[in-house]
Amino acid sequence: MNIERQKGRGGRIIGMDAHPAMFSVATLEGRDPATARVVAVKDRLPIERLEHWLETDVSPDDVIALEASGNSFALVDRIAAKGRKAVVLESAAVGKVGKAYCSTDKLCAIKIARVYMTGLAHIVWKPDATTMGRRDLFFAYRNSVKDATRCRNRIWGFFNQHGMRRPRGLRYSLIETEARVLALRAWTPLENEILKDMLTAFRQADERRNRLAVMIAEDVVSDPAVLKLVRLMGIRHIVAFALAAFVGDIARFPNPKCLVAYFGLNPTVRTSGQGGGNGRLAHTGRSDVRSLLIQAAQSILRYGKDHQHQWAVALKMRKGKHIAVAALARKLVVACWYLMSGHFTRLTELPQQLQTKLHKIACEIGSARLKSRGYKSVLEFEYEIQQLFLQTTG
Repeated sequence: MNIERQKGRGGRIIGMDAHPAMFSVATLEGRDPATARVVAVKDRLPIERLEHWLETDVSPDDVIALEASGNSFALVDRIAAKGRKAVVLESAAVGKVGKAYCSTDKLCAIKIARVYMTGLAHIVWKPDATTMGRRDLFFAYRNSVKDATRCRNRIWGFFNQHGMRRPRGLRYSLIETEARVLALRAWTPLENEILKDMLTAFRQADERRNRLAVMIAEDVVSDPAVLKLVRLMGIRHIVAFALAAFVGDIARFPNPKCLVAYFGLNPTVRTSGQGGGNGRLAHTGRSDVRSLLIQAAQSILRYGKDHQHQWAVALKMRKGKHIAVAALARKLVVACWYLMSGHFTRLTELPQQLQTKLHKIACEIGSARLKSRGYKSVLEFEYEIQQLFLQTTG
């Protein structure tokens, strides 16, 4: 519908169902989702025509609603570049609405607009450029860890297939390990080639993982707001980076409970009448970040010595290890919220445990890379980071 025909009638709600190559849109008038009238529908338009459609059919007062998907944020950027408003709706809420026997792009666009009108679907926060870059780096690192693990398991499976126990003490990332593996027994020429290929694949995956880990460590030490998370027991650069990548602006979480729920560490509550109560963990949000927080809690339970560790041990004896670890991870997220919100006391000296963490982060970056950044030694870099840490945490 032409913009001129809509002057003085207020903004409309436009539902968009987008794919990588095409998109469908439905324009609705009215604020009541049940009685809103569909005034225009355009189905299966090429994605290259998005800017032209925005200029001709969308006014600055209109609101375009999209369902969260892989290219939603990229489309929002293109829409904002044309001075138009767009929101991304939580896909879990949008997906629960619809007719099971009929689903087309056109009907999905109408559904998205009506769901937005109801206000029942949460609007997804759009990350800024820095946070989006951190998420891309985290996904790349996560995939490299998976690739390296798969390659190592394939090598172990190959040994088991040929009736051999897994050799101990072999570092498959070293090039000289290949000769040791090939000398374990009289392999056939085909088996030699297969082993070489698997070892090469593991070295490549492991090298990529190490390179991305260095990039993560450098990003953490370059941002004091992220670096201060390392002061918490159980958190080092990988966990701190993951929290920064997915939390983004801490101000969007008004209290610690919201951040706990964001990572799915809160118990579900189901009550009806006189029955019900608390259940298992909600398991919402990023499962990979939640697993990192669970690992951090297990580290506290294993190596901690403070009152938090004592509390977790007592809970473990009463309720079991799994409940204690989940509760400890929940407490860790609460502590992260307070620290990221600036509610922690300032450190006057660094405990030995924290100095060890900073040393390991420096070793992760490596002396060669530190020298390329102008540092004479790892110790000089550590001293600078320690001073920065004392000045900025709290």
